[in-house]
Amino acid sequence: MWFFGREQIEIPSRDRVEIRLEAIGGQGANSAGKILAEVAILEKKFTGNHFSSFGSEKRGTPVKSFVRFSTSRKPIRSASFIRTPNLLVVFHEYMIESHPEIFSGVGIETDVLINSAKSPNELLFPKGVHPRWVGSIDGNKIAHGQNCGLNSVMLGAMIPFLPELGKESIEEVGGRYFVKLSEAERQANLSGLKKGYQGVRVKTALPHQDRINLEEQDQVRLGYENAPFGGVIVNPGNTALKSHEASRKGFAPKLDKEVCFNCGMCDQVCPDFCFVWKINPASRFGAELVGLDYQYCKGCQKCIQVCPVQALTLTAENEITELERSTSWLENQK
Repeated sequence: MWFFGREQIEIPSRDRVEIRLEAIGGQGANSAGKILAEVAILEKKFTGNHFSSFGSEKRGTPVKSFVRFSTSRKPIRSASFIRTPNLLVVFHEYMIESHPEIFSGVGIETDVLINSAKSPNELLFPKGVHPRWVGSIDGNKIAHGQNCGLNSVMLGAMIPFLPELGKESIEEVGGRYFVKLSEAERQANLSGLKKGYQGVRVKTALPHQDRINLEEQDQVRLGYENAPFGGVIVNPGNTALKSHEASRKGFAPKLDKEVCFNCGMCDQVCPDFCFVWKINPASRFGAELVGLDYQYCKGCQKCIQVCPVQALTLTAENEITELERSTSWLENQK
């Protein structure tokens, strides 16, 4: 039994637990799944398995990680995707709308944990999604503050949802897993894990939280009922949408124009030509940096690394204003 704010969480005893982690490449979902599997199988001596689906195995692309285990030590013979998880963990809040298929199989006995600065009851889900408990953790802020991986923070936030594994076991196995890092990095990740456990907020899911209207959700049905026509590109990707927002890991560079002296080093290393300039004959530089076009930025952070005066800083997505994101505003500044 766990207490978070005014809510009391009581997870019933379970013979079999299935966990699905949904993330984008680079957030550490695969490593988090490995640690959970080590706790369940090597530490607790449960039967179970773990595997991940990487897609194209590139940063910024969707990643799924699956963990299943039996507390009664019954043989686990299934190696298929987990379609009806007991716990769904979403590492990137933007996936709620950009990849609604992550909620496939979520029902009234599914708990959902999402990396978000919002409170659990402020989160909105696609129509028809009714989980049991909803947890939220501002994992990006904690990971940035502790200088650790997001997966460490999310592992700590999962502890209340997994009483079968226990806080001490997850911390112990996590400490062993991080031993390959430097001592400073190891301690930072352990600190992030503890902060995740302390900072997670959990509430009962409210009926009105499923308010996102989507034209079509990717639900598994018989092939002839929802299979797309052959040769049809149903998702045009950035060719049409021109937005990398859902591929960033929760952070993006932010420009301080008061500090910037228009050296252009950021533009030289940017792989996607995100920086917008204007010609200013009165300026001794000839051109001045207006800002970033965030619809093209994928958050690689190369510009932050080369900026000689720290005019570009790593900033959480929710701290970048709508005005700064506006391409029309950028065009008017030219």
